[in-house]
Amino acid sequence: MTSPPTPLSEYSETERQIFDAALHVFAREGRHGARMQAIADAADINKAMLHYYFEDKETLYEEVFTYTVERFMASFGASLREASTFENTLRAFIDGYIEFVRSDEAAMRLMIQENLAGGDLLGAHLREATNAGDAPPQILVETIASAVDAGEIRAVDPQHTVLSVVSSCLFFFVARPTVQIMHPAAEDDWGAFVEARKDHLFDLIYHGLAPRAGRGSTPRGAREIN
Repeated sequence: MTSPPTPLSEYSETERQIFDAALHVFAREGRHGARMQAIADAADINKAMLHYYFEDKETLYEEVFTYTVERFMASFGASLREASTFENTLRAFIDGYIEFVRSDEAAMRLMIQENLAGGDLLGAHLREATNAGDAPPQILVETIASAVDAGEIRAVDPQHTVLSVVSSCLFFFVARPTVQIMHPAAEDDWGAFVEARKDHLFDLIYHGLAPRAGRGSTPRGAREIN
């Protein structure tokens, strides 16, 4: 399993200031749009001190992004691997993903900015974690494939299904202003809305994947059940 990332408590106070400032500037401006001066200003230090700790913007970005990805991987703990059923794995994934985003929306925006910039660094981390068997999305893919083979759920494409789950967990954070217009309860109490959203997504996805009696056709791209 992925080792927990180095705690920020092990950084100096100045490094923690830089780290937090860089995360928010990179999340807002993106990898290429961010400027070291803006990060120095946000950290309340001069630019020379920033370069003392981090040689250049690329070095700082890679360290901030690596820490963020490692924290995402570790945020699920052992809950996915220890889940004994598809139902429990799906619940653990939805809860873990949503809680990670809710705990640090700047980290979520950083991930989105990385995707918009081409996703090279994100891709490298995800491929490494997938090969090691630690990537939460890949664990869910494997669980879905096994559930299809066992006849526990209907024949669906595991990769497409995980993309749908991830999209559902992420969208309402990305489009929060729109969501609050469409769903006034979200504006009144965002925390309660997020908890209700967890339950709704689990119920919708879990029961939507239930086997359909009398329908033997296999969707295009889905696994065949022998």
